[in-house]
Amino acid sequence: MTSATATATDFADWAIPALTLPPLPTRDGEPRVFVIQPPSVGDVSKLLACAVRGEVKLGIVKGPIPAGVQEILDSISPDEHPALGSTYQEMVDAGVHPDTIGRAAYYSVFYWTRGRDWADGLAVLLWGREQGNEGEAGETAPKD
Repeated sequence: MTSATATATDFADWAIPALTLPPLPTRDGEPRVFVIQPPSVGDVSKLLACAVRGEVKLGIVKGPIPAGVQEILDSISPDEHPALGSTYQEMVDAGVHPDTIGRAAYYSVFYWTRGRDWADGLAVLLWGREQGNEGEAGETAPKD
């Protein structure tokens, strides 16, 4: 028989951890660390739709975007940020450059939908320099 006072399993160890960004430059010149909480259940379909759009835009998969996915994309209001959540407004308030916020959002979409390795690899392709060439002059990869 089991005890009448069974212990509860601690699910905290299994929970999806927050995404901690490296220190980003802010308006006051002091780098700041931003933490993005995992998406809510309601935001997951929006993130998946954003990932589909991103992969089509980048040419990773051939378009067009399916109608059902486009409907989800169209449902995202301009003041809604499913990839960054409330961290979006924190970044804006701190004066983080809009392009940096956009890159963080793009990274987050793929981090939450495809995993860290995919997001890291894509970030290097889009915005990073090839390893070993840090000392050479050159342009970063295009965003579009």
